[in-house]
Amino acid sequence: MTRSLLALAALSTLTVAPALALAQPGAGTLERVSAFGANPGGLEMHRYTPSIAPSGPAPVVFALHGCTQNVATFRNTGWEPLADELGFYVVYPAQTSANNPISCFNWAGEYGDEANLRRGEGENRSLISMLDRMEADHEVSGAYVMGHSAGAAMAMVLLSTWPERFEAGGVIAGIPYRCATSVSGAFSCQSPGVDRSPMEWASLVRAASPHAGPWPRLSLWHGTNDGIVVPANQREVLDQWTATLGIGREPTATETVDGQQRQTFSDGGRVLIESWEVARGGHATFIDPESGCGATAAYVSDADICAVRHMAAFFGLSGAPAIPPPRRDAGPATLPDGGPAPTPADGGGWTWADRDGGSPTGPGVDAGGGVVSPDMQHLCGCAAAPGRAPSPWIALPLGLGLLLFARGRRTLA
Repeated sequence: MTRSLLALAALSTLTVAPALALAQPGAGTLERVSAFGANPGGLEMHRYTPSIAPSGPAPVVFALHGCTQNVATFRNTGWEPLADELGFYVVYPAQTSANNPISCFNWAGEYGDEANLRRGEGENRSLISMLDRMEADHEVSGAYVMGHSAGAAMAMVLLSTWPERFEAGGVIAGIPYRCATSVSGAFSCQSPGVDRSPMEWASLVRAASPHAGPWPRLSLWHGTNDGIVVPANQREVLDQWTATLGIGREPTATETVDGQQRQTFSDGGRVLIESWEVARGGHATFIDPESGCGATAAYVSDADICAVRHMAAFFGLSGAPAIPPPRRDAGPATLPDGGPAPTPADGGGWTWADRDGGSPTGPGVDAGGGVVSPDMQHLCGCAAAPGRAPSPWIALPLGLGLLLFARGRRTLA
């Protein structure tokens, strides 16, 4: 019986694997870096050097793929031609099927093991080792991390656990940090979503590192028709990050750019968060091939807007007026109850003085009490290509595969 179930699980993984994408490469060089330091998470590192290698300090963008994707798929999002144009490095971390049967970064831990969510452990450590390697090999002027779906959720993990290492982040169809620490909790986070107070969300971030601020800026994207990671998550990520930054929850400005709504959240004249709602957009990274941005692939969709170009402008990579706040590597600061101290921004909004819970514990913190969807498509979107109806017949095989994987996964050294 076990062998039959394993065969069924393997078949399900093959069924949902995307076809090999024809990537939109840049003119530079993509290479796999086989030895990049401590790698307890068993990830792969792929580095893109622009066509004209920077002669001095240059930024690096980490681009994290979603479930069922890989480096070949995610190259279609448009980062490489942009890197050639603007002169920065791109690092593509890659998940393997040995770690996750559908190549998701394990943003909710690994079946009860929360190592990946903690600073310096598991996949978390592996990703920071990649940044360490980049800084050893090149003059890095600033590091940025973005991702889609599971990659976006893992980007939130990095921004929360290593805030002093990243200037800003980009999250497309993302989920708040520590929304879940289990598979069942992950389903609840993705759909219907988990509603917590800004204070609760920020407590999780503040407890994740000794850093006391300032915090990375955030570019947030979500399609209004995303049925896999529901749009309610956009509001929850906003709640988490505005509370962490200590700024107001209401937008400073709302405008229409490239036909899509963009809201900005500012403090002292600096835009700290931008939030994009892509009308009728599904579960995808949004591209605009007609303008030379990207090529369609699995979960990479033409929406007549180039997410990565706008993200690069927000990061300040393209000379746009997107200057981040001054960075400092502050030492640990604590409150009398042992929790991390705030650095609330001037001008009101939610402040750390509103904090009443001490450490981030209590009902609902592990997101385990929600309704668990039996449809395994919700595990980061592996049941159907964008714009198509999901295939419910593969839900059970995927579920069996994941359950068996949970019981039999080996530990990677």
